[in-house]
Order: sequence, then C-alpha cells, then structure tokens
Amino acid sequence: MIKKIFTRPWSFVWGGFFVGLAEIIHYLKYKFPIPVTTGLAQMFGSVEEHITKTDFVKRVYGYDIYWIIIGILLGAVLVTILERENKTWVKYPLRVSVLAFFGGAIFGLGTRLAQGCTTWHYLGGIPAMSLTSIIVALVSVPFAFLAFYFMSKLGVSGFMKHQETRATVLKSVELGFKTDTLGYDASYQPYRDPLRLVLMAFLFTVLLASLWTAFQGVSDSSIGHMPMLDIFINTLVGSMLGFGIAKSGFGTECAVMAPHSLHMKPKHFEAMGVAWIARTMFTGLMPFVGLIIAVLMLNIAILVTWIGFGWPIPIVVESGAYKWGFHLGHLVGGPLLGIGSVLMIGCEIRTYARTGMGYMTGLAALPGFFFGYLPYTLYQKQLDKVFFDTGFIREKNILELLPNVPFIQYGFAFLYTAALIALLVWGIRKGSQMVKVTPTEYATKSVDDIFIKSLKDK
Repeated sequence: MIKKIFTRPWSFVWGGFFVGLAEIIHYLKYKFPIPVTTGLAQMFGSVEEHITKTDFVKRVYGYDIYWIIIGILLGAVLVTILERENKTWVKYPLRVSVLAFFGGAIFGLGTRLAQGCTTWHYLGGIPAMSLTSIIVALVSVPFAFLAFYFMSKLGVSGFMKHQETRATVLKSVELGFKTDTLGYDASYQPYRDPLRLVLMAFLFTVLLASLWTAFQGVSDSSIGHMPMLDIFINTLVGSMLGFGIAKSGFGTECAVMAPHSLHMKPKHFEAMGVAWIARTMFTGLMPFVGLIIAVLMLNIAILVTWIGFGWPIPIVVESGAYKWGFHLGHLVGGPLLGIGSVLMIGCEIRTYARTGMGYMTGLAALPGFFFGYLPYTLYQKQLDKVFFDTGFIREKNILELLPNVPFIQYGFAFLYTAALIALLVWGIRKGSQMVKVTPTEYATKSVDDIFIKSLKDK
C-alpha cells in the first residue's frame, strides 16, 4: 500500500492537503504565509553578482539563495524518482515554449505590481481574509480565460493539462483520443533538443550561482548566517510544496477557472481543442477542491492562533513605505498574473515543480521571469509613484473594515471559515457527481485513474 501511494499520481485532494500542510508549518514558524517570487529575484541577483557582474535585478533585491524554491525543485525531482518517470519525454511545439517564456515575463511583472504572486495571494491572502488578495483573485480570473481562449486560437490549448503521464497517453493512443496524445512523440530525443539544452544550462547557472552565495555565508539566507533550523524548515516546506504539486498537478490558475467549466457545453470544449483529461479535471472541479483544501487548512490555523493565542492576523501586503491596502497595482498586476499563469501552463510554484519534473515549459518560463522583473527594477521609483503612492483603500484585510468589536470580528471570521467549508463540501459533491465516481473515489483516485475509467465507460 505504501509503495502504491508513493509511486502513483495523487488526487487533487491529497495534493491540496500537502500544500496546505506546508503553509501551516511555515505560518506556525514565521507567522506569515509562504512568500516565493522575491526569492527568485534574489537568485537571479546571485547570477549577476558572481557571473555577469551586472545589477539589473540586484539593484533592488540584492543577491541570495532562496531555500523554498530549492525545496520545490527537490520535491518535484523526488516524485520523478519515485514514479520512475520524468517529463522530459513531453514534446511541445516551439510556440508553446515561446508562450511559456512570455508567460513568465508577464507573470514576473505582475508579481511586482500586485505585490505578490498567486501563491502569496491565493494560498496566503485568502486564508488571512486579505482584501487585497481577494481583489487580485477576482480580477485575475477573466484575464486567465482570455489567455486560455488565445491559446485555443493558436491551436495549443490541448497542452493545458494537470500533468502528462506516459501510461495515460499510451492508453489514449490506443483508444484514439487524439487531443490527449499531444506532446507524445516516440522518436523525440529530449537531450538532443538544442533549446532544452540551452534552457537547462540557464537553470543550472542560476542554481550554481545561488549555491555559491549560500556557501559564502554573507547573505541573509546563506549557510552560517541563517540558522540551520531555518534552512531545514524552508527547504522542507518547499519540498512539501513541490511534492504535492508534482504528485497531483495542483495549481492556482486552473483552480479558479474550474467552476466556470460547469457552464460550458461539450461542443465548446471540442471547439477549443481541450483534452479529454483536462475536461475531466475541470468539470470535476478537482483543482478547485485542491485549492480550497489548502486555503481552508491555513485559514483554520490562522483562526486558532488568533483567537486562542492572540496572534495578529497576517497582513498580506507589501511592508515598508506602501501604506495602501488596495491600489492601482493590484488592478493591473492581478490580470497579468492570470494571463502569465495560463501561458506558462501553471502558476509560479507549479512552474518550479514542473521545472524539477523536466517540463520544457517550466524551463522556458524561468528566464521569462527575469525579463519580467526588469521593468520594475529599472524604473522602480517611477512605477512606485504611479501604482503605489496613491490608493483606493488603506485597510489591509476585511476585518479592518469592520467595527473593532471582538464579537463582530470573531463572528465574521467564523462565517468566513464556514463559507470555505461549504465550498469544499459543494466542490466534492458536485465534482464527484460530474465525473461519476463516489466521494471516496474522488478523494483517493488521481485524475488519470478517473479519466481512464471514463474512457472505458465510453
């Protein structure tokens, strides 16, 4: 049983549980949710410090290593070892890799303007009842759909899947489901692909420069400067994220898009060229349920520590000089996050996990992040003045909008948690009904298992 658990893909329920558990561990240690994207900027800074001797990104973010990102990569690699299948065999058309690169750039800029990535806002801010994060999530969804529609017009929406699994693809080949065989080419030799080799060289350059920074012992997160316990916890948290994402295909962008699929007719999926396994995933609300589980877990942890131990509700906005809880940057950055996530075929943490698994799109998105940071790092003062100096609302979370009366604030917090629980129950019931499995099967079987069962039924 243990061998089966670790050598086969997981359901989104268990993927969301692992992601939520990682968020709780980080929160209990540091009293705020997991941040990610600034860490990558600091790792790019390490390349500038040790290799290129430039300061395009370093001028704002310095240089360092970020152990959570290292952990995500390690967790994803561990999954490929346990499952005995990396994803280098997946062959993407050049235009998909180009889209992933531009997706990384768009997403990278979006993180600067929205003051955080989807991990920060969706998995951290929504559990903390952050007004900013809820707004970012709401404005990102329509633009994610526009990006998906754009990809369908380019004829590449069939590549939008939670994961590619060789056994599932071969079964699709056998049964003639052509939309589910995209990316499979028995003659493809990934390590003779020049683009892959160049992108892998870029990845290893970033990793080696960051590790060199770590062993220098002078930066905040370097060995000898950061306590070993903190290095261990950050790497563990990252590994849990990477493991849960790689085992299930968990991601934030498809999660918020999934409920809309309930209103889509089969002919719309067919017209857009969506793979059957992706239809199963979306109409089964699987990414949505995984996200709600992770959000609910951290929300309950925040509720318990706030009411039971007097911890403050974490403020999920940029600290420092920015005093506005909601400003123009959120309205512009949110859509960029939605567009970038879809073009990359994954949000930021999912892209790191996909990179560790060997996906070309993950490798292509990584340099895109660097170019996405440049407009902000080169013109920080001008952009700060436009986007952050003037805002709409100063309050940082919903509780600050309410009277400062414990009964009212506690009451709202309990209602908020109850609403999340209701969404989870609805998602599991509706999702299992849509894909014609029991709730137990829904929670324990992977998307691939449910998809294969549906193929046999057809």
